[in-house]
Amino acid sequence: MNVVRTLITREWLKFFASSALSLLLLISLGNLITGFLRETVTAQEVLLGYIIQLPSFLIKVIPISCLIASLFSINKLKSRNELVAIFAGGYSRQNYLKDILTTSIYVALFQFILSGYISPYINSRRANILENPDEKFRVFQKKGLSSSTIKSGKIWYKSPKYFFSFANFDRKTNTLNDVTIYHYNDNKQLTKIDTFKMLSYDSTTQRWWPNEGMSYDDLETPSFPKIDAHELPINLDESLEEFNKIEADISTLTFLRLYEYISQLNSNGINVNEYLVMFYMHISEGLICIIFALIAATSIFNPNRRNSSFGRSAAFIFVFTILYWLVQTYFLELGRNLKINPFLATFTVPALFILFIAIIFYKNRRLT
Repeated sequence: MNVVRTLITREWLKFFASSALSLLLLISLGNLITGFLRETVTAQEVLLGYIIQLPSFLIKVIPISCLIASLFSINKLKSRNELVAIFAGGYSRQNYLKDILTTSIYVALFQFILSGYISPYINSRRANILENPDEKFRVFQKKGLSSSTIKSGKIWYKSPKYFFSFANFDRKTNTLNDVTIYHYNDNKQLTKIDTFKMLSYDSTTQRWWPNEGMSYDDLETPSFPKIDAHELPINLDESLEEFNKIEADISTLTFLRLYEYISQLNSNGINVNEYLVMFYMHISEGLICIIFALIAATSIFNPNRRNSSFGRSAAFIFVFTILYWLVQTYFLELGRNLKINPFLATFTVPALFILFIAIIFYKNRRLT
């Protein structure tokens, strides 16, 4: 039985590795050609930009490779009549599916680590890898403000005139929540601290109006600081468009740090549904690898090699993949726009596929 298990796993991994490499090379080739044709960046910058995007390419490729691995490895065994021989020798379909499930779980764990830890880390270091990535590559323009999110649940960044921190930006109402501004002079001395429960943007005056604001002034002097209520509108160097992109900075958080950030926002009474979609996606992207591997493996219930057409398999992969990404993207957008529950937005499509697999297995339960 170990020989059969080794054969099944080896064939699956062989097709998985070859398909992942082929798809990655295809995506990489298009990305690099597009980069080299641009006159505003050097060849070195194109390669560095590619390295930054490599984890996101792999995240897209791995689930499709799981689908291809199951489908083509089974078709290969069918074409050589090995699948019939395996089942005739007493190796059950249930054991076959367990082998594929076990292998796909390891791939799913790698996908989760890639999505939840490796990709956010590289994304957070993009400014160290490539100088001014937001300006040189359109794909990085959505990365928004140059900021860092700490465990306190606040987003921090440095302006030429002040340090700025806030808990959340509400894009629907154009408001900043729990704001603190640390002003400093040319000698880098702290001169003033402004705190606001909320800053609301007025598009007419292009200024920010405070709510429950306090000002602590003359901090650079030996005397006691002046403390006054801050009720006048203020100007910020950052545009409203930059704050509209702030969610991209959240994407630089690893899985656990993102959970801490969401928990902190939730404790402050801030709507976190948009960020929960991002959080659940890390789990969903690993789960879908297992689902893709099993849904293609349902072909073992018909081991006849006459049903193992390469053209039919290729067409199935193409149509299935397109339909999945279209429907899944639609549900994710509904979740990001707060139209449906984040959990439903992320896991409705995977749940439907799991139900489909369960129905197939139930109908063929006598064969397992």
